[in-house]
Amino acid sequence: MQLGVRTIGVAALVLMAGANSAFATEAFDSCAANAASKYEPGYEATGTVDVGNFYAFDATEFCTLALAEDPANPQLMAWLGSAFVANNEVPRALPLLEPAAAAGNVVAMRAFGDLLILGKGLAQDTTRGMALLEAAAAAGFAPAALSLAYSYDYGDAGVPPDPVTAFGWYLTAAGAGVMRAQLIVAQRYQAGQGVAADDAIAFGWLSRAAASGNSEALYEIGVAHFEGRGTPQSTDEALAAFQASADDYNAKGLTALGYLTELGIGLAADPDAAAQYYASARVNNHPTAKHNLARLEESGIGAPVNLEEARLLYQQAALAGETRAAVNLALMLLEGRGGPVDLEGAYRFTRLAADAGLASGINNLGRLNELGLGTPQDMTQARALYEQAAALGYQPAIDNLARLGG
Repeated sequence: MQLGVRTIGVAALVLMAGANSAFATEAFDSCAANAASKYEPGYEATGTVDVGNFYAFDATEFCTLALAEDPANPQLMAWLGSAFVANNEVPRALPLLEPAAAAGNVVAMRAFGDLLILGKGLAQDTTRGMALLEAAAAAGFAPAALSLAYSYDYGDAGVPPDPVTAFGWYLTAAGAGVMRAQLIVAQRYQAGQGVAADDAIAFGWLSRAAASGNSEALYEIGVAHFEGRGTPQSTDEALAAFQASADDYNAKGLTALGYLTELGIGLAADPDAAAQYYASARVNNHPTAKHNLARLEESGIGAPVNLEEARLLYQQAALAGETRAAVNLALMLLEGRGGPVDLEGAYRFTRLAADAGLASGINNLGRLNELGLGTPQDMTQARALYEQAAALGYQPAIDNLARLGG
């Protein structure tokens, strides 16, 4: 019953906030142009702020001027407070967001609710935070639905993670047009997480997200086309999507386009062009791009041989979770290519890949145990590792087992 009462109050206040715009000043209009959410009642057609897309510097400047003219305006408080949060200035945001949320402004309710749930800048209060998010979502503010989804997904709501409830809120936000939620809904349908797996429905949500021109969504739909997941396989469609993603300097799109270009899938092979794509993605610290560029620099295909840089790129990629880079780095450390021999390092990075379940890493770890390189010799452990990698169908491990007598 309490949430129902809050929802009615929010609706009334939203109407009042819309009426206030009739008396808007030039400063108010400038603030709104830089800080209003596209999901906010009254600003659906003109709001420029999307989830994860808030240029806080200009909003802070204009909304500070507007609030100085009208210091008790909850709308302006919400906009300026949200700009402060986006700029990691939470202490400046709190005195603005709390009264604006109490006045029923949905933007403030969402922002202040998030801070309460995370305990960011103030004492954590998940009950109060969730109530604010639920009221804002009930008033139709889609970003609040996304925040609720995150809270249930990660267990921030003071309860264990609940993927089914989280999916329901993601779906609400996605249906309202939140592109980030549309991508997550597509991924959940692909993985069958919180909902029955359905690649065709997933592709439909990817298509809606990609229609916005978002580079991440374009990359994801490119993958679906390339794998034939939820749609007939089409290398041409995949290439077009990857190209559009890469044109917006998306690191994943650049890396995917580089991969197809390197191998000549759907177009003429061009290792030199592939190296350029990988180098562009590397600027954004994409681990797979670093791994792929290191391969080319190690081999001298598509790029001049540069063993020192290849070794460094493999290391950076491996530490960022690219397990194939860990295997290749270990081989360079073992052989002293691009730098001094480092047997302990070779063992450490090989183990990193093996612990992640990579068959080549498991096999190579077995070899290091067999030879006693970087670790004491242990034939029992070597055999066990070969068996583990062989069970994954890795032919070198099968050969190693045969060499040891099965």
